[in-house]
Amino acid sequence: MQQIEIIDNQVKRIFTSKGSYNPDLVIVTADYPHSELELISQDNQTYDHKYWEEKVISPSAMVVYLGVDFKVDKLLHHNLFLNKDWETGFDYIFDPDKAEWPENPSYYVNVPSITDTTAAPEGSDTIYILIPLAPGIEDNSDLRENLYNKILDDLESKIGVNIREHVVVKKLFTINDFKERYNAYKGTAFGLTHTLRQTALWRPAHRSKKAENLYYSGQYTHPGIGVPMVMVSSQIVAREITEKYGNK
Repeated sequence: MQQIEIIDNQVKRIFTSKGSYNPDLVIVTADYPHSELELISQDNQTYDHKYWEEKVISPSAMVVYLGVDFKVDKLLHHNLFLNKDWETGFDYIFDPDKAEWPENPSYYVNVPSITDTTAAPEGSDTIYILIPLAPGIEDNSDLRENLYNKILDDLESKIGVNIREHVVVKKLFTINDFKERYNAYKGTAFGLTHTLRQTALWRPAHRSKKAENLYYSGQYTHPGIGVPMVMVSSQIVAREITEKYGNK
């Protein structure tokens, strides 16, 4: 989608890379701030740039995908490694004045091929590593590689196994990738955090205040983050549309 054209409190036309459409009803499941700030003219935005800048955005992450040519028998399917300095670790992620790439982060390691043998060739394993990061900070290949090596140094020292010499597939996915692939605001991986003022009715509305036939569903809306919550969000939107338009 490239543009949502709103005239007289109605979405009149949708522009995409494949052409334009004249919809009766529009449900947006893309990133909410991207849709408002990038696809809609400023005078038709329910939530402007200032609104989003004042919100507490959930973390981004660096996700490491590895394929190794041996069985990592020193790891379980789920593994969580916590840094003892919790306060500093949270500052790196949540404090805008201290946000930066972490020195000694906590991280999560998943080895799905332990449970699902189809996830890797015989005699091999797949490894997924998740490191929380602050949203909106600088992202480049040097920062990625530096953090990757810190995590691998720590993981290898903890389990006593050299993983890097067995890596045959490697992919790093982080802030800029979340922006480019999902249009995620500030590269967030999850949307709005669940603070008191960003919960329930204080989350962005399911229906646009500027267009009667424009609705939103997804993690930014009520009830919030996570697959079950997003499913509930879609049910809320479906109910609102049915109540307004009937089963047409």
